[in-house]
Amino acid sequence: MEATKNLELKKTLRPFHLWVIGVGIVISGNYFGWNFGLAESGYVGMLIAIAFMAIMYAFMCLGISELSTALPHAGGPYSFARRAMGPFVGFLTGIGVILEYFIAAPIIAIGIGAYINFLFPVINSVVAAAVLFVFFIVVHIIGIKEYARLETILVFVALALLVLMYFVGLPQIKVENLFGSGESSLIPGGVQGIWAALPYAMWLFLAIEMLPLLSEETRDPKKDMPKGIISGIITLIILSVLTTTTAIGLGGIEQMSTAEDPLPFAVGATFGNSYWLAQILASIGLVGLIASFSGVILAYSRQIFALSRAGYLPDFLSKLHRTRRTPYMALILPGLIGLILVILFNPDDLILISTFGALVSYISMNLSVLILRKKEPNLVRPYKTPLYPFVPIVSLALAVIAIFASFFANLTFFFVCVATFAAATVYYFAWARHHINPNAPEEQFSQMDDKQTSDGMTSQSESM
Repeated sequence: MEATKNLELKKTLRPFHLWVIGVGIVISGNYFGWNFGLAESGYVGMLIAIAFMAIMYAFMCLGISELSTALPHAGGPYSFARRAMGPFVGFLTGIGVILEYFIAAPIIAIGIGAYINFLFPVINSVVAAAVLFVFFIVVHIIGIKEYARLETILVFVALALLVLMYFVGLPQIKVENLFGSGESSLIPGGVQGIWAALPYAMWLFLAIEMLPLLSEETRDPKKDMPKGIISGIITLIILSVLTTTTAIGLGGIEQMSTAEDPLPFAVGATFGNSYWLAQILASIGLVGLIASFSGVILAYSRQIFALSRAGYLPDFLSKLHRTRRTPYMALILPGLIGLILVILFNPDDLILISTFGALVSYISMNLSVLILRKKEPNLVRPYKTPLYPFVPIVSLALAVIAIFASFFANLTFFFVCVATFAAATVYYFAWARHHINPNAPEEQFSQMDDKQTSDGMTSQSESM
């Protein structure tokens, strides 16, 4: 027990912190990226795509709320799949999560660096990205609670700017910008246009699923994780509808579909680029990107830490700071490698790998909900997924659809993603499976058989 305790993270988070981190890691999706599918989908098609993705994420959140209370470990998706489908599938799920966040972090950093370079041309974008990496890695090493305090400030500023845009912009939206006029189609690309918009609609929700990675750092995960996860996804669904409606209603489909800074552009299209709100969104709006960037660093570090602690990755990656109890090597080394990758490769291509990793983990987590209900019906579940099995099956089906929508448009990177998982498979069978640490919490819990779980439930019932 002592060996296990020495491997555990410090418990400090409450539901409010989880809500802040969940919304914060996603909120940059409101500020950029979602609009690139508009040319084919139009406003109505984008709303339909958002509805599909909102259902996928909301239903998945209900499922992972159940899993995170039954398996409250830092492994998150890896620990769910490990328990349900064994160590190999657990490992591949963890690799998917690492790819999602490990690639996304430096891409967002370079984007922020380019934004800073635009505002202050004397500052090199790569230097700005490197400084941001160093700053937030230091913050995360200092402690999760300190990070949560900083993230609270960033998130509330980003939210305030969005709400301000809604109040100013909604009364000024033009119906023809939303629905077109004359012979123009409500959904220019028809069903194919909705299909094409799915990956961009994902940007409005992508990464909310990282919250189970913080289960081990939550004071009472059995009560707090569902509150944090569900309140976070509800907030994001509301924001997704208001942001897209306001921005498209102000800026119009044609020009919004190519805007790299959709919110300042939308406000500028109606009020002029010199309008005070357009200027604020073009400058302080950077806070939304920074909030997501800092959350992504947290996510990749926790999944790498968990896989290392369990022996799947080299053990130096799970080293904890002596006094802060934070995984400093899982923060530093991936950050350095990520910066090198973005300097060498096109970030627009790398993001496809990130999205592929995310969808692999979504499929795995939904399967885990279904398999564990069947395999271990007596597993203690403080929170149960409502409308089971309808909810996880629908989320699973939508994740499969999304993975095809995301990658058959670029077969080259589809095969790059497949090759990445093939290499991970070779690595697992050649090295990882021989070094699994039985003292890791996820491994200890996964080795409990159904009889032990059932006996625990029986004892608990008798005591009541």
